[in-house]
Amino acid sequence: MYDEGVLRRQCKNIKDFERKLSSSLGGTIKVSMHYSTKANSHPAILRIAKEEGLKVDCMSPMELYINQRCGFARSEMLYVCNNITRTEMILAYEAGVLFCLDSISQVETWGKAMPKTEIMGRINPGTAGVGHSQKVVTSGKATKFGISEENLPKLLEVAEQYGLRIVGTHQHLGSLFLNDKVPSYIYGVKAGLEIVKNHFKNIEIIDLGGGFGVPYKPDEEQLDLDYVAEELLPILRKFTEEYPSVKEFKFEPGRYIPCEAGEIIGTVTAIKYENGIWWIGTDIGMNKLVRPSMYDSYHEISLPQSEGKMIKANFCGNVCESGDILGKDRMVKLPKVGDIVIVHNAGAYGYSMASNYTGRPRLAEVMKKGKAHNESEYELIRARESTQEMFKGIIW
Repeated sequence: MYDEGVLRRQCKNIKDFERKLSSSLGGTIKVSMHYSTKANSHPAILRIAKEEGLKVDCMSPMELYINQRCGFARSEMLYVCNNITRTEMILAYEAGVLFCLDSISQVETWGKAMPKTEIMGRINPGTAGVGHSQKVVTSGKATKFGISEENLPKLLEVAEQYGLRIVGTHQHLGSLFLNDKVPSYIYGVKAGLEIVKNHFKNIEIIDLGGGFGVPYKPDEEQLDLDYVAEELLPILRKFTEEYPSVKEFKFEPGRYIPCEAGEIIGTVTAIKYENGIWWIGTDIGMNKLVRPSMYDSYHEISLPQSEGKMIKANFCGNVCESGDILGKDRMVKLPKVGDIVIVHNAGAYGYSMASNYTGRPRLAEVMKKGKAHNESEYELIRARESTQEMFKGIIW
């Protein structure tokens, strides 16, 4: 379930951040916020983002199609991809969307298919990335993303060979930073801008990626976007003075928009005490929320109906894997089978990473409209998947 009010609040926060940067840069430099569709691509969420003035980025034909259907103009979209086929490149080019490529070989593939066109190139600033897990750190020596500084001469050579004009650069340090990691984020921004100055001429667009985090744990603070802006502005001002061709700074907030708006609501299906451990079994398996299993991520879990004694328990799902754990060592009241269980902060990378693993259907999605004081203000925005729908495409 998603809360429309929280979605709009987060969009407004990001737009305030955009306006602060833009006004402080004198209004002559454009600042754009592209919601990263991969965090949650449901049209109901994308339409809210559009209504609140955000643009979007996409990284697959499906995301491109959804963004188009939701009314985003080609100038409001950015295609940021990784290791895709020539066919997909042509599809995005024909849609008229500005394209960002993150390897020299992909630039060469593009150049052979669409010579004398405009592209953006993804650089790896080489600094240590930021992120909640090594699996989502996207800067530094060990990441698959971007083109390192030492290989930029070759990039420029290939671009010239095919008559490609590199109109912008892109960098992204990783996914989910909060206030304590802002200095690392700023350090990475400075490094990337220095690389642009040293290697590129007449760049018009600088995309500084996303990674804006939200608190998952009770003791974490909200990301202070005013603090981020205050740290960024001196760097951006200095850069625009030294590099006058730049016309726009882009950012790509993803999880920041839908994460806190989303909850997964399930049921307690089993309770047992084995080997000194309380286990609370639920019907929320890793096929519905993979983040705890994949990243060892923390999500708050609540039992609003439970009234039993306080226990320390592990929450698990219904997939036959030892890694199918929702949360460990949680202090909760002992529930009963059939009680409601809620996993919080699941609006980003929840449904978008869900699967049919072990043959289980995906969840329904519901939008809580406005303040939603009664049942009629809850809107079904995706029906629960049926077993028959999962059979579609199988040739028996």
